[in-house]
This record gives sequence, structure tokens and C-alpha cells, in this order.
Amino acid sequence: MVNYVGQLRIYSFVDLVLLLAALGAALPVAFGISLLWFGFLIHLEWRHRDAGRLLWPWYAWVIPWIAGAIVLHSVWLLPFFVLAVAYALKKRWPSCAAVSPLLNGGLKVTLVLLIPGVPAALCVLVFVIMTMRNLIGDLRDAGKDAREGVQTIPVLLGYQRHTPWIYPAALALTSGIWVYLGGLPWWCWIGAVLIQAGTYRLTPR
Repeated sequence: MVNYVGQLRIYSFVDLVLLLAALGAALPVAFGISLLWFGFLIHLEWRHRDAGRLLWPWYAWVIPWIAGAIVLHSVWLLPFFVLAVAYALKKRWPSCAAVSPLLNGGLKVTLVLLIPGVPAALCVLVFVIMTMRNLIGDLRDAGKDAREGVQTIPVLLGYQRHTPWIYPAALALTSGIWVYLGGLPWWCWIGAVLIQAGTYRLTPR
């Protein structure tokens, strides 16, 4: 059970919740986006089948995606699904690995666009921040990716070390940005960082 919970990356979901709160997402919209997000993570794990992680059945990601689509029924669902599937292929297609931060940033923007009335400037900001954070995630995993032949940008540039601390720091930073942009109470950031610190190691790596 802990293995499955770890694969759901609660630390990352907390950051998403802060982003949704900062953008004023209504509860039904936030619920639908959460279903899409967890479906994406499960699809990612189902596709990657990494060592040390329990396998998911196919319906574990299909059901939340269908449920999320029913709740949200938006034109932005199609680009979300396309980007989610493309990102999950990063370990199979070298071209996807190299541009995976852009795919991830675009995926996050499609989730933001599911919230009515979000300004274009904020969408651009989310794209830049999430793309950079995903690139930092690739930097964290460079040692493992190099061994598995996953040609991410850090690996292509010759960086092949495992840097575990860099992503949690980036995650805490982005959570702070969402709290600041949304005018949320400061304790929201403290609580998020504590949850992130407590759940980050649950994900098998």
C-alpha cells in the first residue's frame, strides 16, 4: 500500500492544490483536475514500470481520466491527454525525453486552462515555472536516466549524477510562489513544505 501511495506523489499534489487555490479554482473544477492529475501519474507509472514500484492495472488510470472528463467537459481535455501520453513515452522515445520538460509544462498549463477566467500571462508563468521545475527533476534523475538510456537534457549535456535534494527544494520554491501569487496565508506554505518533506521519500527511487 505504501508503495502505491508513494507513486501518487502526494508532495507534488500538495503543490498543485496550492496552485489551484491561488487561481481561485472552484471545488468541482479542482476535483476534476485532481482526478486528471492522479490519472496522469498512474498512467505514467503504468507505462514506465520502474523497478521497485508495484504495477498498476490499466483501469486505474482510465477511470479517473473518464471521471475527470465528465466533471470538466472542456476542449482543453484533448491537449491534456495528448501531452500526458507523450510525456509518459519519454523512456521509450528519445525525442520525447529531450523535450519532456516542455511537455510537462504544457500539460500543467492545460490543467490551468480548465479553470475559467485564468489570464494568459498566468498561463505563461505556469508554463515557464513548471518547465523549469521538471528540468530540475531530470537533473535529479540524471544518474538513473543515464543508466537506463533515457536521453534527457542533463544526460545529453553530460551530467550523469544523482542529485536527490534539488527537486524538493524546487518544489518548496514553486509552492511559495503560488502562495504569494494567490495571496494565501503564509501557513499554507509551511504546511505544504511539511507534507512534502514527510511524503517525498515514500516514492520508490
